[in-house]
Amino acid sequence: MFKVIQRGRRYMKIWPLHAVVGNLPESRIIPLTKLGIRWLPVAALCNAFVQWQYLGMDFLPQILSSSLFILALPLHGYYWLGKRAYSRLPIPLERWYTELKEKLNRSGHDIRLPSDRQGPYYIDLAGVLSKALKQLPPHEY
Repeated sequence: MFKVIQRGRRYMKIWPLHAVVGNLPESRIIPLTKLGIRWLPVAALCNAFVQWQYLGMDFLPQILSSSLFILALPLHGYYWLGKRAYSRLPIPLERWYTELKEKLNRSGHDIRLPSDRQGPYYIDLAGVLSKALKQLPPHEY
C-alpha cells in the first residue's frame, strides 16, 4: 500500500494541470488532494479541539478516530492516483498517446515504453503530455 501511495505522489507531480486534460478525473482529484494536504491537518486539529471542549475526555476514542479519519483523506487521493497511474489506457487515450509520442519523436525526442509493459499506462500519458505541452505548438496537441 505504501508503494501505491508513493506512485500516486509521483503521478501527481507528473500530471499536467492544463485545459487540454480538464475533462479527465485527475484534473479534479489532484487539486483536491493538494487542498486536503494543506488544510485537512488544520481541520483535524480544530475538530479534535471542538469535540474535546464540548464532549470532554469521556469521548476521547471517538474524537481521535474522527480526527484520524480527516487526516487520512489525502491518503485516499494518493492511493487512487497510484492505482490509476499504473492502469492501462482506454483505446481513445491510447491513440492520442501514440499520436503525441510520434509527434515528439519526430521533433527530436526519444520516447519509448518500458519493455515490461504491453501498452501505455496513465503515467506514460502524463509524461508525454507534459513534454508535449512544453515542446509542441498548441495546435498540435
